[in-house]
Amino acid sequence: MNIISILTTGLCLSLALCSNLQSAPKDAPQEIRIQLSSASTLSPLYASRLTSEDNSFPINYLHDLSSVFDHDMNHNGKTKVLPRTSDKETLLSNKDAKIAFNLQNWKSQGIPYVIKIFVTGKTLSASVCNVVTGSLKVFPEISLTGNLSQDRRQIHKLSDGIHKALFGTEGIANSRILFSYQNRDSSDPSKSISEIWECDWDGGNARPVTKESTYCISPVLISKGGHFTKDMFLYASYKTGQSKIYISTLDEGKGKKAVDIRGNQLLPAISKQRDKIAFICDASGRADLFIQPIRPDNGQMGTPIQLFSFPRSTQASPTFSPDGSKIAFASDKDGSTRIYTISSQRSEKRGDPQLLTKKNRENSCPSWSPDGTKLAYSAKTDGIRQIWIYDFRSGEESQLTVGGGNKENPCWAANSQHLVFNSTDENSSDLYLVNLEQPEAIRITQGPGKKHYPTWGPR
Repeated sequence: MNIISILTTGLCLSLALCSNLQSAPKDAPQEIRIQLSSASTLSPLYASRLTSEDNSFPINYLHDLSSVFDHDMNHNGKTKVLPRTSDKETLLSNKDAKIAFNLQNWKSQGIPYVIKIFVTGKTLSASVCNVVTGSLKVFPEISLTGNLSQDRRQIHKLSDGIHKALFGTEGIANSRILFSYQNRDSSDPSKSISEIWECDWDGGNARPVTKESTYCISPVLISKGGHFTKDMFLYASYKTGQSKIYISTLDEGKGKKAVDIRGNQLLPAISKQRDKIAFICDASGRADLFIQPIRPDNGQMGTPIQLFSFPRSTQASPTFSPDGSKIAFASDKDGSTRIYTISSQRSEKRGDPQLLTKKNRENSCPSWSPDGTKLAYSAKTDGIRQIWIYDFRSGEESQLTVGGGNKENPCWAANSQHLVFNSTDENSSDLYLVNLEQPEAIRITQGPGKKHYPTWGPR
C-alpha cells in the first residue's frame, strides 16, 4: 500500500491520483518507447576519442569521462555521436587545425559537426568545428582533478557550451534533478524512510539533500532570484506526524515549515515569479486546492487561501502556467479524474475550472512546460499509466509513451524539450529521461528502492 495513504487517510485519494508505485528489486530494464508526431532528424556529430598525450590519467577514467560526454551529445535533442573510426581519429590527431578540420573532407562524409577533445597533463582541451558555417571555436582549457564526480560536472558544462556554440540556445546537461527516494532504513531494516535526493541529468552524482529519517516527498525547486539568493526547494514531510510543507536549501539537510495551516498539506508547486505557492490541504475535511502568496523581495509567506473546493471531490497536483496567472490541477469533481485549469487569483465566487483533458478518464500529475505551449500528464491507457501531452496551440491530446510500467509525475526541463518521469512495474521503480526528438526513454537511475516525484533542479 502507498505509504502516504497509510499515514494520511484524509488524502489517500489525492495521492492515489498522483502515485501508485511499488518498491521492488531492480531487474532487466523495461522498454519504454516514445510516440513522436513529427520527429526531427538528429545531426551526425563526430567527437574524437578522449585520450591523454602523456598518460596523466588512467584509461578507465578517460573512458568514463568520454561516456559522460557522449551521453550529453546523444541526448541533447540535436545531435547523434557517430562511431569512432581509425581514419577519422588519425585526421583529428593532426596538430594543424586546417588539416584536422578540413571542411571539404568532413562535408564529403556528410558530417556537419566535428569535435576534437584531448587531455594534456591535468588539462582538457576542446575545439568544435561547425562544418556547415566553416566556424571553429576553441574552448577555454578545463582543469581536471581525476575525481570523476567533480570532473563529470565540468564535462556537462562543456557540453552545454558546445550546444550554445552550435545551436545558439542553452543546453541542459549541467542541470540537476531532485526526486524522492524511498528505501529501507539502514538502522532498522523493517522500517522504510524517504528522503529528497538530487542527481545529475544523467543520474550521476546522486546524493541525499534531506537527512530527516522520515517520509519526505514531492520536491519542487525555487530557483535563485530576488530574496532567494540560493537555490531552494519545497517538499512535503511527515516528521511531525501529519504531512506539512517545508522549505530548505540544497545543503541544509533539514527544512523549516513554509505553510502554517492545520491539517495535512501535500504536493507543493511554486510560480516562476516566486510570488505564489499552490498546494493541496485537507483542512476542511477533504483535499482542496490552496494558494499562498510570497513576497519575492523578502521571502515572507502570506496567509494560505482556499482557491478551489468542490463537494465530495478531491483536488491534486497543482502546476502553474509560466506567467503565474493560471493553475492546472487534477480533480474528480465530475466523476472521473481529469485535468482542469483555473485562475490563480482568488475571487469572491468559487472559481470555475475549465476542463482540459477529455480523451482519458483517469488523468493525473500535470506539468506545465516553461514555454507555456504544452502540458504533460499521466493518463491510464489500456490499463497502464502513460505520459500524455496536451498542446495548448492546437488543443490536441497526444500519447507520448508506450510500453510496460506505470509512468507518472512528468516534469519539464527549462528548454521545454526534455521530460523526466518515474516508471514502475513489478521489477523496478526508476526515473527516465525523455527527449521529444528521440524515440526512446533513457533510464537514469537503478538499484533497489523507489525513485519517484522527479523535478528539474538547479544548474
